[in-house]
Amino acid sequence: MAKKGLSRLFMAEYEYSEETKKVTYTNGCENEKLASYSTEISSSEASNLYLNNGIAETEGGTFTNGTLTLETGDLSPETSKMMCGLKSNEITLDDSSQTKVTETIWDDDLHPVNLGVGLIELHQKNGVEFHRAVILPKVFFNIPSGSATTKGETVEWQTQETSGVINRSDEVDETTKHNHPWQLHADCESEETAVAYIKKVLNITDPVQKASAPQSESGTNADQA
Repeated sequence: MAKKGLSRLFMAEYEYSEETKKVTYTNGCENEKLASYSTEISSSEASNLYLNNGIAETEGGTFTNGTLTLETGDLSPETSKMMCGLKSNEITLDDSSQTKVTETIWDDDLHPVNLGVGLIELHQKNGVEFHRAVILPKVFFNIPSGSATTKGETVEWQTQETSGVINRSDEVDETTKHNHPWQLHADCESEETAVAYIKKVLNITDPVQKASAPQSESGTNADQA
């Protein structure tokens, strides 16, 4: 078996209720197009009990946290707002023509939130392709950095890298068999089924790719994100 591709990025706001002890996801949507992703996992060391000059018992290491790194084609204002809780402001540039722009504001009111993240890997085994839907139930993104290079005689495509901290979910559910999961995945015959699984878990009901939708002059999409 080998990996051969990557597609689709989904995010939804993570909410945990101390009263109901349930995790719910809201305001989910499909986001930017993916170039690559990676995770680095930190875990506690295994603990060995030595008896008669040998290992008699071993307690395996446990997950502590991890880092998710996403490389996307770009990072839209809508996705930035979702990751970092940013504000937006509509500005009229010319009173005569009513030309407007919507600015995204990075300031002291910034408040990042936990997000559920889903993506789809393309695998192949014995000549047959399948799609692995991967979900990270609770990710807290760092404030993204920015960079760009001027255009020369030939185009050098530039991508955006964003990272976040992977944490355990607060969910404990006997029905789903979840016990503070930090990653979930399901192998599916088609990308359509993989998408349906991610949308089911992250409670995504809006078919519109809000975070990738073009920005209108009135800033309507920014207000919806």
